Amino acid sequence: MTRVYVLSKGGKPLMPTNPARARHLLDAGEARVVRVKPFTIRLTIATPEAVQPVCGGQDPGLTQGVVAVRGDGKILFRAEVKCRPDLSEKLEERRNYRRNRRYRKTRYRQPRFDNRRRPDGWVAPSIRQLKHEHDKLRGLVESLLPVVGWAVELNKFDFQRLENPSIAGREYQEGPQRGYFDVREYVLGRDGYACVVCGSARDRRLYHFRGRSERPRNLVTLCGACHRLAVSGRLSFSVLLESYRWAARVSAMRALWLPSGRLRFVAAGQVSALRSVLGQVKTHSADALLAVRLAYGVVPINGACEVFRGRYVRLKNRQLHRANAAKGGVRPVAQARRYLVSRAGVRFRRYDLIRYRRRQGGVLTGYINTLFSRGAVRIADHVGKELYSGAGVDRLCKLQDADTLIWEVT
Repeated sequence: MTRVYVLSKGGKPLMPTNPARARHLLDAGEARVVRVKPFTIRLTIATPEAVQPVCGGQDPGLTQGVVAVRGDGKILFRAEVKCRPDLSEKLEERRNYRRNRRYRKTRYRQPRFDNRRRPDGWVAPSIRQLKHEHDKLRGLVESLLPVVGWAVELNKFDFQRLENPSIAGREYQEGPQRGYFDVREYVLGRDGYACVVCGSARDRRLYHFRGRSERPRNLVTLCGACHRLAVSGRLSFSVLLESYRWAARVSAMRALWLPSGRLRFVAAGQVSALRSVLGQVKTHSADALLAVRLAYGVVPINGACEVFRGRYVRLKNRQLHRANAAKGGVRPVAQARRYLVSRAGVRFRRYDLIRYRRRQGGVLTGYINTLFSRGAVRIADHVGKELYSGAGVDRLCKLQDADTLIWEVT
């Protein structure tokens, strides 16, 4: 059942209502719309602010699940949101451009690498961004519902057990590289001392087919000819092993969770055991419901509840760090093409939620994906799939301002 979230006149979250009641309040001028997705209204009249306690649950990960459950078990909010997977690649791209620019434009300067020190408590940007996205989603739920506490599932991955489920005892110390001189010898022995593509045993080389680290899982054996094809991007081959990069980030994020009275932590093993007992299918939002049940003893009612699906995006991209200018060799200023303005004076920017009324009939709802200098935009859904290209800004109606968290619109 679709619910409408309600805020008091002072902005405090109240209990949600049904669409019919919300429509009556809007028609009577007693409320106004403050958010389209999830649909939220704010009262313009003073009302009692009596609310019922709501418990929240969160399952961290690349795709995080968040729920909010009332004390009687009724599910008031349920969502699954994908975090940004490209932060490390974007940082690496910026670093390469910056270094290349310095080599081109600096004649000589003294090396400063010995002056750089990481401060105490330093956290990798990818992990810091991941935690920020988890905190932001909890803050969104708290702005819609009167949440009194959170149950957070804590994950700690055993990477050796992920590769070998039957590992035990001394096998943790006696890894697969035991008996090999170095990583190169291990990778060659693992691949049979031959190219994994054509099978040739001549001119053997190691190729980083994924990532930059020297871990054996990122290396494969290629011959000289296949290596040249792989470097030029003309050789495609399947990934041999699963990447545990996101599992490592989620495990590292454990140290950033600050214990408090509002956060109760639940071990992932307890959630998995309860899921097996109940015979439920594993989903991120379902695990968040199980965490609430374990932490607060609230048994969710199996009722129909809309699952909001969204993802985090990057709003700003100034293009100032790029090696080549985008338009005809002229580097744009910082604010170039950040937004377009319609004749009515409405400003549109990327990831604004809009409604477009087409000339041939029909209404289209989506997000602005690209801005064109001719005064048109490209409209896409929340995952970036194009819905319409070339929509004039004068025929757009803005429904919601751009945000780093966008939702599926049906």
